[in-house]
Amino acid sequence: MNQLGKFQTMVLAFSIALLAAWPSAAKKLTGADIPDGAIKIDDLMIVDCLLPGQVRQMGTEFTYLSARRPIRTSAKDCAIRGGEYVAFDRANYGTALKIWLPAANQDDANAMNYVGEIYEKGLGVAPDFALAKSWYEKSAAKGNSSAMINLGSMFERGQGVDSDMVQAMNWYRKASGLKGSDLEVVTESERVARRAQAQELDQLRIQTLDLKQQLSDARDALKSKQAQLAATQATLGTAQAKVASLGAASAQAQAARAQVVALQAQLAEQQSSVDTARMSTGVALSKLGVDFSKTGAAPRGTKPMINVISPKLALTRGGVLAAPLLTQVPTYQVIGRVYPSKGLRALKVNDQNVLDKIDEDGIFEVSVSVANANQPVAIDAVTADGLETTESFVLTSETQAASAAKRITTKMFARRMRGDLGTFQALVIGNNNYDGFAKLSSASADASEIGGILSSRYGFKVDVLTNATRAQLLLKLSTLATTLKANDNLLIYYAGHGQIDAAGKGYWVPIDGKQNDPASWVGNDTITDFLGATLAKHVMVVADSCYAGTLSGSAIRPIPATAKDEDVLFISRVKARTVLASGGLAPVLDSGGNGHSIFASAFIRALNSGDGLMDGNRLYEEVNTQVVQRSAAARLPQRPQYSALKHAGHQGSDFFLLPKDA
Repeated sequence: MNQLGKFQTMVLAFSIALLAAWPSAAKKLTGADIPDGAIKIDDLMIVDCLLPGQVRQMGTEFTYLSARRPIRTSAKDCAIRGGEYVAFDRANYGTALKIWLPAANQDDANAMNYVGEIYEKGLGVAPDFALAKSWYEKSAAKGNSSAMINLGSMFERGQGVDSDMVQAMNWYRKASGLKGSDLEVVTESERVARRAQAQELDQLRIQTLDLKQQLSDARDALKSKQAQLAATQATLGTAQAKVASLGAASAQAQAARAQVVALQAQLAEQQSSVDTARMSTGVALSKLGVDFSKTGAAPRGTKPMINVISPKLALTRGGVLAAPLLTQVPTYQVIGRVYPSKGLRALKVNDQNVLDKIDEDGIFEVSVSVANANQPVAIDAVTADGLETTESFVLTSETQAASAAKRITTKMFARRMRGDLGTFQALVIGNNNYDGFAKLSSASADASEIGGILSSRYGFKVDVLTNATRAQLLLKLSTLATTLKANDNLLIYYAGHGQIDAAGKGYWVPIDGKQNDPASWVGNDTITDFLGATLAKHVMVVADSCYAGTLSGSAIRPIPATAKDEDVLFISRVKARTVLASGGLAPVLDSGGNGHSIFASAFIRALNSGDGLMDGNRLYEEVNTQVVQRSAAARLPQRPQYSALKHAGHQGSDFFLLPKDA
C-alpha cells in the first residue's frame, strides 16, 4: 500500500473511532434538556476548523491530496469530519490566524475577510486596524460583501481611519449589489438630524401666552372696576347717612337725596361694568381651557385637579401624553392650572416647588429645562390633608407624526416575496426565575405572547424556551447554527437579564448564571459566532435586556416604501444579520407595558399592526417611537437601536416579515 493509501486508511479509521465514541453525534437533539453525558458544552462552540485535504485524482494514474480547507463550524462537527482545531478557549485565539492566513494568502476572499476580523478584534494578536483594513480591502476587491460591510463600519465609527460617512455609505451601497436604485444608507444620527426642522412649530405656545396676557388684562380691568364700585358704594353710604341726619324739608337734605340718586345710578352702571369684566375674565379662562365652574374654595377631601394649558398634549401610539417640539430648545414655558388653589401643601414641577407661582385662579407658569430629546415633565399637587394628584407628559423633539411609511403590497408581489423568502423559524427565550440575580416579572410572559404572534400571524416555526439554563440556551443556538439551510430565516428573541464586563463586552444571563462570573453567562461574541456560522439567509436578534446595545454594529440601510418591487426582491436575496436591541449600554425597564416590558409591549403592537411586507427598519421605527416616549414618561429614558450584527456575515440586506394573510 502506498503512502497516500495509508493516509486515507488512517483518516477513515480516525473518523469511525470518533463517531463510535460519540453517542450523541448521530442523534439530533431537539429538546431543551441535554441528556447526561451526551455532549460537552465546549463541543457546541464555533471554532476555526482545518479540515483534512480531499483525495483528488488526475487522469487514470495520479492521485493527490488537496490543501487543507479552513471553515468555521462547531467543535463537534469539526471532530466528526476529522478536522483540526484548538479546544474552545475564549482567552486563546492564537491558532485562528494560523488557520486562516494560508488560505487568505491563496486569494480566498472569505479567508481574507476572516483575517481582517481577527486583526480588528485582536483574536490571539494585538488589534491592528490598519492590517484589518488592508485585508478587508483585498477581500472587498474580490466582491466579498461582508468585507464591504466591515469597511463601511470602520469608516462610520472612525476606527483606524478618519470618520467618513460618505465612504461608509458608498461601501454599504456597494455591499447591497444595487446600482442606480433609490435605496439609501442612513445612520441613527442622520435620521435624527433629518427629522429636526428649521423652525420650532410652537404657535400654540405663542397663542397661549397671548391668551394669558388677555386674561391678565381682563383681571386688571376687573380689579379697577371693582375698586371704582367699592369707592362708589362707600360714597353712597356716606350720602345715605347724611340724608338720614338732615330734616326732610331742608335744602341740604334735598341736595343729599339728589346725590344718592346719582350715586345709585352710577353704582348700577359700575356693577354692570364689573359683571362684564368678570365675564371677560371667564371667557379668557375658557379660551385657556379652564373650567370656570371650578373656582373658589373646595370642600375638604377634594382631590386636586391639574389641567395642562400649554403645551397641547396628545396621546401617542405608546399610550403616553406627549407634546411635540420639532427643534431642540433649552427651556420650555409650561402653563397649567390647579384646583383647588388654596390650601395646597405643595405644587411641584419636576421636583421644583412652584407653590408661590399660583395666581388667584390657580394658574401657574414655570420654565422647564429641556435636557433631552424626550424630556419628561411631572406635575405633582398635594393638599394640606395629604391628597395627591400627578400629571405626567413628555416634551419630545422626536418625529411623532405616525407610523413608519407602510409598503403597499400587491397579492402577486406578496406571493413572489413569500416564495423568495423561504421558511421562517424563531427561538423565543424568556427568563424570569433566576438563582443568582433578581427575579424578573415579565420576561416569560413576553416570550409566550411574542412566540404566539410569530406562529399564528406570520407562520413561523416557533420554539419558546422559558427559564433556560446556559446549557439549554447554547444547545438551541448550536442546533440552529448547524441545521438551518440557505433558504431559512431565523428570528431570536431574548428577554432576561443582561450584563456587561469591565472590557465592555455584553452577555445574556441564563437562569443558572452566577453574579460576578462571566464564564456562567453567554457572551455576545458567542452568539455572533453561532449566527455567523449558520447558512440561514436572514437572521435578526431581538434583545430585550440590559446592555443589549453591545450587540450593535454598523448602520442598516432603510428601504423606502416607494422602492421598486424588483429592487426589494433583489435585496431580499442578500444575506442579513441584524440586531434590534431594547436599549444601548444602560439598564432597561422590566415593566410598564401592561404585564410586559415597555419594549416587549411596543414589539407586540408592531407585530400586530403589520398588514403587509415589513422590513426590520420599519419594525424598529414602530417600536422606537413607543419605547422612547413611555420610558421617558417613566423617567428612565430607554432608546432602542437597530444595526448590523457585527462580524456575523451581514452582507447588506434586512430582515423581512410578511403576515400569512398578506
